[in-house]
Amino acid sequence: MTEPTGLPPEQEAVRRLLADARHDGATPPEVVARLDETLASLVAERREARTPGAPVVDLGARRRRLAGMGLLAAAAVVVAGVAVGQALPRMQGSSDAGSSADSATSEREFSSQEDSAGNDAGSSNLAEAPQDPQAKETYLTPGLAGYPNLLTFGENLDDDLVDLRATESSASATDESTRSVSCDLRGIGPGRRVAAQIDGSLGLVVFRRSVGDAQQVDLYVCGDPQAVRTLTLPAP
Repeated sequence: MTEPTGLPPEQEAVRRLLADARHDGATPPEVVARLDETLASLVAERREARTPGAPVVDLGARRRRLAGMGLLAAAAVVVAGVAVGQALPRMQGSSDAGSSADSATSEREFSSQEDSAGNDAGSSNLAEAPQDPQAKETYLTPGLAGYPNLLTFGENLDDDLVDLRATESSASATDESTRSVSCDLRGIGPGRRVAAQIDGSLGLVVFRRSVGDAQQVDLYVCGDPQAVRTLTLPAP
């Protein structure tokens, strides 16, 4: 008769089933073989997965290699320093030459600018001269004070020529000058000639024959048969 264990009926039933299933005999050979095979495979996998040991490092050889690398680096630094030292004078010379060339170029440009400024100033003064009431006096040449003073760039040149024509209307209408003037002007054609100062130089004003309601007037400087100014006035 089985002694009561005090367990609940369900657990008691499980305990009886386990007790009935207990095997007291030897382990079957196929089970043992399978266990051995499984253990062997596990051991092989663990052996393959094991990290191989680190190789032994020869500290002396390593120190020698490091020393050799240090010497090579030092030699490279020395060579680079020598090369830079040789290149610096050349670069300095090139820089000095470039600076000299730039300086010369700047001086030429500055000189050109000054010349241009001088020319512009001269042109400006020339253009502004007619606005100055004393401009004619500026161009008076000593020894020619008795001659009419005409400025070819003057704004009132037309009026001055009309006045000169009226003043000299009583003079001779021949090709000779009404004044005693030594002026070498050949081949300038016929016309009534009047001696005058033209831009400060001795010259002639030639009044051509009127054609219709117009009269051509040419201004010459002595020694130059090319007219410096030609105008058309109303016929007298």
